[in-house]
Amino acid sequence: MREYLGVRMRSVLCLVLFSTLLTGCAFYLAPFQPPQGGILTNVKAPLSVNFDSTPVCSTYGDASTFYVRDILLTGQTIAWGRCDIETAAKNGNLATVEYADYEYLQVLGIFGLMKVTAYGK
Repeated sequence: MREYLGVRMRSVLCLVLFSTLLTGCAFYLAPFQPPQGGILTNVKAPLSVNFDSTPVCSTYGDASTFYVRDILLTGQTIAWGRCDIETAAKNGNLATVEYADYEYLQVLGIFGLMKVTAYGK
């Protein structure tokens, strides 16, 4: 009887571990990750750092992504919106993008906002 329970527990444990490997974003590392804070994180920073010959532009476009994490039932994150330079340029009717900035806001790890602003002509 004990052997049966031990084998069954190992089988269940292997199944749980294997199923976590099948999740879509389990081990995805984004090319850009803002710093994480405990209670509140609010960061504004440039995405590009080569400003030697970059002109100052007053025309810009924004793109945002919002997310909410379910911490009570599933632990899953629900996100909506596109947050990339291409979408920001499209929203601002930019033909060329000279540089881009990002803004990241996170509250208690539950609610988040990521906004990319592209500047250009």
